[in-house]
Amino acid sequence: MSLKHYTAQGYEAFQETLKSIGKGQRVVALFTGSKSLTTGESWCSRCAIAELVIDEVIKGADVAGIDVHFVTVFVGNREVWRDPSVGFRTDPALKLSCIPTLLEIGNKSKRLTPPDIYQAQRVKYYFTEE
Repeated sequence: MSLKHYTAQGYEAFQETLKSIGKGQRVVALFTGSKSLTTGESWCSRCAIAELVIDEVIKGADVAGIDVHFVTVFVGNREVWRDPSVGFRTDPALKLSCIPTLLEIGNKSKRLTPPDIYQAQRVKYYFTEE
């Protein structure tokens, strides 16, 4: 897999990352809970599980030949995420309702959420299916 990995902290940083990647590229984003600066742990335990599964799939050699820009997007702390006016929820291109969510940017119908996001075979298929 030709994978370029990016990290964005918050909605504005995510938008800037998309601008830096440019149009016409395949972009897949994992929206996940932010991590504590002191412990390195996410407040979202479900997100931590999904991150482990996705990392294993990405590291697997069996997804070779796939070109993708992969962005890990930290949505903020629990209070920020639960705010109904947060950009991740209101942006018509995203319309997130839960985290963790794996979303192909520009194709909001192609998303993976719990419980499917915890299944390595589903995640692999998500990355390899055009």
